[in-house]
Amino acid sequence: MEKIRSWIEEAISPGYEYEVYMERRKKTTLESADESLENLLKAEEAGIGIRVFKDRKMGFSYTTDLDKEAVKECVKVATQVCDITPEDYGFSLGACQDFGKLETYYDEEGLKRPLEEKIDLIISLERGAKELDSRVKGVRKVSLKETELEVVCFNSCGLSYEYRGTWYTLIMAVLAEERGDSSISYEYSGSRFLSNLPLESIVEDVVFKATASLNPSQIETTKMPVIFFREAFAMLLEAFSPIFLGDSLVKGKTFLRDREGMELFSSKLTIIDDGTLEGGFISLPVDAEGYAMSRKVLVDRGIFRGFLHSTYTAIKSSSKPTGNSLREGFKSLPVSSITNLYIEPGEKSLEDLLQGDVFLITDLMGLHTVDPVSGDFSLGASGIIYKQGRRLKGVRGVVIGGNIKDIWSSVIEVGNDLRFYGNVGSPSILVENITVGG
Repeated sequence: MEKIRSWIEEAISPGYEYEVYMERRKKTTLESADESLENLLKAEEAGIGIRVFKDRKMGFSYTTDLDKEAVKECVKVATQVCDITPEDYGFSLGACQDFGKLETYYDEEGLKRPLEEKIDLIISLERGAKELDSRVKGVRKVSLKETELEVVCFNSCGLSYEYRGTWYTLIMAVLAEERGDSSISYEYSGSRFLSNLPLESIVEDVVFKATASLNPSQIETTKMPVIFFREAFAMLLEAFSPIFLGDSLVKGKTFLRDREGMELFSSKLTIIDDGTLEGGFISLPVDAEGYAMSRKVLVDRGIFRGFLHSTYTAIKSSSKPTGNSLREGFKSLPVSSITNLYIEPGEKSLEDLLQGDVFLITDLMGLHTVDPVSGDFSLGASGIIYKQGRRLKGVRGVVIGGNIKDIWSSVIEVGNDLRFYGNVGSPSILVENITVGG
């Protein structure tokens, strides 16, 4: 780090401030199908991103060449970009504290596990799905991704930190068949430790969803109570999460603007973003700009409390950074982002919620089409119709639509089955009458 710092100091012109973000990322991806290894991919990338500031202007450049001359050229390019960028009073360095080496989640044991064991692990999930239900006729794919990341960041006002961390993600796709009908469902999970991936529940949930809507029945368009299975509501929460971000606020792209302190949602609903969550997928001591991550209650029993800010969005909105500045990598700028976003669980089990006439939505399709600015959505849905707590029939290809404000304000019960899917989590949620299009 000191060598890179000396090169930056040599190259930077007087009067300019700078921030340096370096990372080395190693990825291993294993994919199986038909109980055999289908793909094995390994990749490694290292690079440096440099931001330069002067007179409320900012320039950015990056390079994968970490030799002295390449780094100095990167500084030169960032400075040139800074000089021609329009002034913006939001451009500013982040924190100025020296943190040194940060303690974070690093799965040394998982990294050392032999490749053969990891291959056996994903193949065993295929076998487990078939053994769990005879209607499972195949597993389209099981994909395990292992990521090891090393980060060093420092700036000209005194910020300095470095850490290393690990991340594991698992995706599983199951094909179920019965009486000539077939259905495919997916399951996703993530963890900082390989041993903490909830393998058994991944298999159980993906098989449940794949078999839930086999041989579906038609239904007439109607209004009815709906239970969103925990994954379905987590994905809906993730799709609309931009409404809580400072970047959406300063761009005028959130319907929550100027509505802090107002009761906008059901009193049953509490939404939290927690960068300090134990074992959280995006839990770190500090964010990308050196501000401490923290626990923020975004919606407190229906009342909207505030936004998630980076340095830039905090300045632009006359707020304070909330520890929510994240980067996708050294090639990108820090932006406001969610960390571990989830809905606080209630006390009732999913079985308790099902004691009535309800539509349990197990899968949602088309989440990429939602409009976070207005809150509007129209999504395909599959699941099970229950009558007095008993399964009546499976349905597939129905449509639910409306506005997320109406969904969140109509929550009448929150389950106790909170589960995270990567960095977004939710329990199952019972919502008052929703129009279901047959």
